Parts: sequence; C-alpha cells; structure tokens
Amino acid sequence: MKEIVKAFLLKIGISTLTAMAFKLLFFRLNDFLDTDLFLIPVIVLLLWEGNIFINNRLEKKYKWVEDSKKRMITQVTVSLLFTMTTLFICIDLLHFIKFHEFKPINRAIRQLFVPAIFITLFVLVSYVSRQFFKAWKQSLVEVEKYKTESANAQLQNLKNQLNPHFLFNNLSVLSSLVYQNQDKAVDFINELSKVYRYVLDNKNAELVNLHEELSFLDHYIYLLKIRFGNSILFEINIDKNAKNLFLPPMCLQMLVENTIQHNETSQANPLKVCIYTENNRLIITNPIQPRSDKVESSQIGLKNMKVRYQFFTDEKIEISNSEPIFKVTLPLIAKK
Repeated sequence: MKEIVKAFLLKIGISTLTAMAFKLLFFRLNDFLDTDLFLIPVIVLLLWEGNIFINNRLEKKYKWVEDSKKRMITQVTVSLLFTMTTLFICIDLLHFIKFHEFKPINRAIRQLFVPAIFITLFVLVSYVSRQFFKAWKQSLVEVEKYKTESANAQLQNLKNQLNPHFLFNNLSVLSSLVYQNQDKAVDFINELSKVYRYVLDNKNAELVNLHEELSFLDHYIYLLKIRFGNSILFEINIDKNAKNLFLPPMCLQMLVENTIQHNETSQANPLKVCIYTENNRLIITNPIQPRSDKVESSQIGLKNMKVRYQFFTDEKIEISNSEPIFKVTLPLIAKK
C-alpha cells in the first residue's frame, strides 16, 4: 500500500511541475496562479495513465522480443492518437471553463498542442526503448536458462537410456537365446544395436520427427517381446500427417519403460500399451496393474521431459493417473 501511495504522489508531483513549466513557457506571468495550474496537472496525469494503460494492454498482445516491429508501430500510433485526441478535448474544455465560450481552435491549442505532442513523443520513445531493452535482456537470460536446463535434461535423459539395468536384462535374454535359437539371437543383437545406435545418434538432438521415434520404438518393442512374450501387448494407431510433427527424442521409449517398471505383466493378465494420436497430440495409455514388488517412482524422467518441452512449446504435458488407466499426453510440435 505504501508503494502505491508513494507512486501516486510522485505522479502528482511530476504532473504539477510539468504544468508549471508549461505555464511559464506558454502563458503570461500574471495568469500563472489561475485555474490552469490545477487543471493542467490533471491533463498530464490523464495522458500518463492512459499511455501506461495502452502499454499494458499491448504487452499482452505483442511481445517486444517476439514481434518488436508490430509492437513499436502499434504503440506509437495508438499512443499518439490517444494523446492528440485527449489534448484537443481537454484544452478546449479548459478554454471553455476559463472564457465560457466554445472555440475549437483557440490560443491554448495553438500554444500547447504541438509542444505537448513533441514532449509526449519524446517521453514515449524513451519509455518504449527502455521497455524493449529490458525485454531483450530478460529474453537473453531466459534463453540461457532454457539452454542450461535443456542440456541438463538431455544429459539426464541419455543416462536414463543407457541404464545398466536395461543392458543387463537384454544381455541375460541374449545369453539364453544363444543356446536356444542362434538365428533369433543374431536378430536380437541387430535390434539391440539399432536401439543403441539411435540413442547415440540423437544424444545431442533437440527434436526428432515422430516417424523416426516410432521406428526406434519398433526396435525397442522387439527386444521387449523377446523378453516378455505375450505378457505385454502394444496397440499403435498413428495418424499419417502426425508422423511429420516433432517431439524430443526417446520420450516414447521412456514412457514405455516406465509402464513396464511400475506394472505387473503376465500371460494371464497381459499389460496392454496403447499409443495413438489425436488433434496433433501423442497419447500413451496403459491399465494400472501395480506390481507386487512396488517400485517407488522418483518422477525424474517425467520432470526432465517437461523441462525439454518447455524449450520448444508453451503446451503442457498432461498426466492422468486416475483408476483404471494411466495416461500421458504429449504435444506434437510443428517445427518452424
């Protein structure tokens, strides 16, 4: 409350000083202490608050960094029109109060209008420049922040993908296949190498198209089917146009891995994972079948995924954990 009162009193003081300066410059000295001295500060304050209101409204519509040219043209045009209209009306009203006659083009208009417009334009340009450089500086800070967070998330994501447990489990499966079915063992090795090739090729990639991610998922699913057999089922239904949209790499694999980590899989009660697109969004669902040896979730993977998405879109990842279905919705990004 104190700050509001202080700001208001400051505006009143500046408006009064501006009024006195105008009186000294453009009116006779013997008129100095008449009603103008009390009415001109009101006009100055009205112009001040009106231009601040215009600035705040435009800030919501046109951001300085994203659309600086349109913001500059719009703000200068609207502010000048507002200032000219307000000045014209207020000065005519001031003349009417003093002389009790309506005269649109009067001495006050001729004396005050052009200087007031130039002063307003100077203040507006100064204010706009300050706002622009402040926004530009803030954007640089945010870009660096997002770059750091994205790099950390990608590093953490890479660590997750190269989880020793994943390699250990697949080597265990491979050792069994070598004795049981050598041809299938060779296929398994090829698919495993494709999984790791994709991880290594995209460790620095920010986005990949959905088609690539699905191809990678096919190799990953092959390994899972060898390991779990019919205990896990996949139903994939992807719109053709959505395959050209983008998402951060290995998001799908992480979600499938989480599904297996936290749910029971068995021949009698297979785990069914559904992956489909809807309105340019990728949706992954599975029934909630808690494991008997329940593993506590750290949510690190989902948190990292959210950080990576923040760098590319304002759309949010949606997570629904209500019985009986666990559902994750990922926005698909149209790369510019």
